[in-house]
Amino acid sequence: MDRQEVADWIAANMLDTDAWDRASEQKQAVAVVQAERNLARWYPEISPMAVSIVAFQAVWELQGIDPALKYLKHNVKTITDNGESVSYKDGERPAVAPDVRELLGPTADEIAAEEAEQTAQQQFGGCLI
Repeated sequence: MDRQEVADWIAANMLDTDAWDRASEQKQAVAVVQAERNLARWYPEISPMAVSIVAFQAVWELQGIDPALKYLKHNVKTITDNGESVSYKDGERPAVAPDVRELLGPTADEIAAEEAEQTAQQQFGGCLI
């Protein structure tokens, strides 16, 4: 999928495009490649990937290079300079774009982990005393 195809879809369908608009064409192209690579790993059963899905993820990837979001990824809640304090919070920015997750559901790794957890919890024969 080429950058222009994704750019056309974004221009026609998305309102929050600031991260895409600020990025150079080279960065946009890299975001598309990175989005396709990540989506192929997370959702291997879906091929070819729809332009809309790649567009959502590419914009999400570009939003992730925002310095404030980089801190968020590392669970930084607040930073003060003179007092030199850093506070952290629970959780981090998800790798999968919320719109992609809403459309495609959990990733292949998440499904495999859930299945492994269910299998580990099963008892085969015997009884507990």
